[in-house]
Amino acid sequence: MAKKIKSNYYFDAFPVLANYAVKCGEMILDFMKNFDHGRLLEIKVGVHELEHQADKKKHEVTEKLMEEFITPIDREDILNMMVMFDDITDAVEELSLKFYLYDYKELPENSVEFMELTLKCLQETEEVAKLFPHYTEPKTILPAIKRVVRMEEECDTIYIDATAKLYRTETDVLAIRKSEAVYSILEGISDKCREVCRYIQTIIYKNL
Repeated sequence: MAKKIKSNYYFDAFPVLANYAVKCGEMILDFMKNFDHGRLLEIKVGVHELEHQADKKKHEVTEKLMEEFITPIDREDILNMMVMFDDITDAVEELSLKFYLYDYKELPENSVEFMELTLKCLQETEEVAKLFPHYTEPKTILPAIKRVVRMEEECDTIYIDATAKLYRTETDVLAIRKSEAVYSILEGISDKCREVCRYIQTIIYKNL
């Protein structure tokens, strides 16, 4: 059983930042499941607003960090984690932006299923963020990290299979470009989830 950990401002901020990416992912998945070309601008604006809120939270934490004399873990680790969580949200926003810029009339094949798995990866990453206060208890937090790593590998497989099929069956160059853009962004989101979890794993081993 995990030990009860006293609340800490920075540790509390990590899941808040991770949740912005989850909210963006939920908004995009709902849009994709009920795809409507007429809502491209609406989704772009809605997701950007969430990303802007995430940026404000990151700046708030950064300003406090600059004034802090003593931090619970290395100052550099706190800063790097905040940046990495923010990068995940930026990566999710890129998908809604791409939908709008490329003026998608329809979604690439299997992209909804791909997004569903990507959202699960985002949710599991948020769970890792919630468990971060237990970074000195590897048995508590490492299983959650392993779940993210496993999902990232599943996303890699979907990306490879979908892209290979695309180049073997599609002849329209623009259609290939638009489909590959979605697959690449989704694969990149899971990569960033894995990156922050690997970084947290480094912090765990550093503080054993």
